Amino acid sequence: MPPTPRATLVGRFLTSNVGPGDVFTREDLTADQKLFGQTAAEFMRRDVVPGAARLYARDWPFTRELLRKAGELDLLRLEIPEAYGGLGLDKASAAYVFEQIGMNPSFGGSIGAHTGIGTMPLLYFGNAAQKSKYLPRLASGELIGAYALTEPGSGSDALAAKTTAVLSPDGSHYVLNGRKMWITNGGFADLFTIFAKVDGTRFTGFLVERGMGVVSGPDEHKLGLDGSSTTELILDDVKVPIENVLGTIGEGHKVAFNTLNLGRVKLGSRNLACGKFALGNAARYARERKQFGKSIGQFGMIKHKLAEMSLRIFVGDAMVYRTLGDVDRALATVDPADLPAVLATIEQFAIECSINKVATSEILAYVVDEALQTYGGNGYSREFPAERPYRDARITRIYEGTNEINRLIIPTRILRAGIPAEIPAGGTGDRAVLTAAKRLTVAMLAGAAGAFGERIADHQEVLAHISNVVIDGYAVESALARSEKLAASGSDRAALAADMTAVFVADAADRIVHAAKQVAHALGDRGATVREAAAAVAHPGMDTVAARRRIAEAVLAAGEHPL
Repeated sequence: MPPTPRATLVGRFLTSNVGPGDVFTREDLTADQKLFGQTAAEFMRRDVVPGAARLYARDWPFTRELLRKAGELDLLRLEIPEAYGGLGLDKASAAYVFEQIGMNPSFGGSIGAHTGIGTMPLLYFGNAAQKSKYLPRLASGELIGAYALTEPGSGSDALAAKTTAVLSPDGSHYVLNGRKMWITNGGFADLFTIFAKVDGTRFTGFLVERGMGVVSGPDEHKLGLDGSSTTELILDDVKVPIENVLGTIGEGHKVAFNTLNLGRVKLGSRNLACGKFALGNAARYARERKQFGKSIGQFGMIKHKLAEMSLRIFVGDAMVYRTLGDVDRALATVDPADLPAVLATIEQFAIECSINKVATSEILAYVVDEALQTYGGNGYSREFPAERPYRDARITRIYEGTNEINRLIIPTRILRAGIPAEIPAGGTGDRAVLTAAKRLTVAMLAGAAGAFGERIADHQEVLAHISNVVIDGYAVESALARSEKLAASGSDRAALAADMTAVFVADAADRIVHAAKQVAHALGDRGATVREAAAAVAHPGMDTVAARRRIAEAVLAAGEHPL
């Protein structure tokens, strides 16, 4: 692991210069860290991928069988601390595992919902008796978990839930009534984390067994991930013992929102794994498909697509592993059995997790779209492997908090923590662009806070533009640090990484300036400082056409992502 980061405060990436020695990258994964990933890859190739048709036919007993097999391989207990019968793996190792499980996004959704939002609420908020009763059975796959927050009338506004919980006259149990929507594993899960309002007002989490009266609606007919179960839950006088209250009555928001934050830590690696799968298919098709007497991979527009898909994945990968490394280093300073301390530590990285959620889901959206376009008309046919990733990817911009909600989280959390007073100078060339982008970010935050004050939440468009600059800035710094690290190590892939980074920075600079102009106009008289800061984000320009051609040749030669 690289050295401990210089700061441990929210938004630390704005106030420090992060170099190649400060970041964790995919190249830093050790053989031990990759071990469980290799186990997962073998399991997917042996048991899951050959049975994909049964998943898409909604053979849920088969899904449960696969989950039990995953349990036998310890893949369901990776992140559970050793004190609770788990393996206590670091986040980078667990993320690498879930990259492999991304070979089939539908099964990835099922196992991810079980090990993540289906298990983490119990792990972090359950009492000793609840953990003893349920955790071992969840870790083995005997029980399958699910998470029930969304309702027909409350999605992003989760606290507007209508589901109620009323204490029985004898005080022995709560009676739950209501409906929950879009529940992954809803058709076959055994244990649900369900949120309801005690006496109609106090938002609270409950551990609810199916046998307590939970009824699943029919499986939704979805655009994608059609090999995973998503249903409504009907709660009609469901009787939940008082000992199954999860956490503190009236503090269910802490359970709900911390669980979603935990889920975002590793989400990016799975998104990028799906993107790599789509890129690999497109690259191999481009080599094989002949038109006008030559392979379509020799045409400039196809090369542009392959290069852009590849470089965006490279940058996303740099962002995700940088964050994972930072989280793991921070977690190494706390007792893994001290779960409140673990939660508090991870929450320090909520902004980075939202950045990665937005960035990687939109990278994936771009990649699957351009991969399908590479296939031309064949991409629209289910006989070819481009349309399913296209459909599967669409949900990633919606679940785990919509990208709109996450774009609001990023600047508002920075503002809550306090606008940085000073941004250190740093470097020339692309590094100078980065420093200017950070200073621009501060100018926009200060301008918006000054112009709108307490009403800033009403100006979502401005916050979204600021968020886009923050995301691009984090992406630029992550890519620069990764490519510089490859160069310092003498990697034979360093030149390719440098091309990918340079093209990304050139385009990001244009996007950043465009966003700043929108903010400056919205701020009126206060926009002058933003305009001045935007003028400093001056990229010298480069031949991106030639660089993309070099990247595309590497993609075509490899038949997959080359880094």
